[in-house]
Amino acid sequence: MNSQRVEFVEAKGSIVRDCPGTKHHICCGYKTIDLVEGCTLSCSYCIMKAYLNTPNIRVTNDIPYILSQVEDAINQETVHVLRFGTGELSDSLALDRKLDLNRPIVEFFGQKRQALLELKSKWASIDHLVPYLNPYTVISFSVSPQQLIDSEEKRTSPLYKRLKAAKKAQDRGCFVGLHFDPVVIYDGFEKDYHYLIEDIRRILDPEKIIWISLGLLRFPPMLFNHFIENKRKNLLSGEFIRGEDGKYRYLKMERIKVYRMLYEKLKDIDENLFIYLCMERNDVWHEVTGLEIANNEGLIGLFDKRIKNLYGGTL
Repeated sequence: MNSQRVEFVEAKGSIVRDCPGTKHHICCGYKTIDLVEGCTLSCSYCIMKAYLNTPNIRVTNDIPYILSQVEDAINQETVHVLRFGTGELSDSLALDRKLDLNRPIVEFFGQKRQALLELKSKWASIDHLVPYLNPYTVISFSVSPQQLIDSEEKRTSPLYKRLKAAKKAQDRGCFVGLHFDPVVIYDGFEKDYHYLIEDIRRILDPEKIIWISLGLLRFPPMLFNHFIENKRKNLLSGEFIRGEDGKYRYLKMERIKVYRMLYEKLKDIDENLFIYLCMERNDVWHEVTGLEIANNEGLIGLFDKRIKNLYGGTL
């Protein structure tokens, strides 16, 4: 039984921040809105298990204070189209029907029309937001094969519900995002990811998918011990090396092989899909995509181009 309590905390300091990124790896330049800290879902690989020091859900619900920081960030940016998200320290939708935190933020972005808000989730509940959705809100879902959801993503929505919710957002005129993160290597994973991509092909309109991220499983040493103690067989079946950022990752050539497989299968749906690697080095980028992405600014530039192509002169 979930014994977590929701506690409301005073809004102070920086609620809107730059994504912390990973040292020596390319980051997409995301802005985070830290509305909620902690999660009611129970993913065995969740990196927050290593960082959050309270079992409770901490909520900052002073929306005017938060939106003032969002507006300041937008007004100060003169070069790039900013992308914000509420899903860095929690799941964007898991508690939203109850707490109604995202609605005023969704409405703000619809009125501002100068930046994008991404709501990223494993919880397929968007009906309460549907009347307020607008083209400046991207509804995104983390996607995994159902076998992995059953074993490692407890209390989350099944895959078909996530994809149905994404289709509902597309039907309301929104772009959607998909996040293959973390991709896990286990016995038979290739077949399972093939079927997952075929479900995406069958259910979603590729022209309304704004971006897809790929990120293989990576975790700090504290979680490595947690996986061993809890006998997470799926999460330990690959070969790992400790990287420059201190996190354990699959061996580089194995990562490249898996990324290529996913990249090619997704591009087979639509060659124009915008696919990026989450927290990878520039040499991996080149091996997988053929692109020369030297640094964060290079990737941010690709996002700017993608967004301007889709939104025309409205952003």
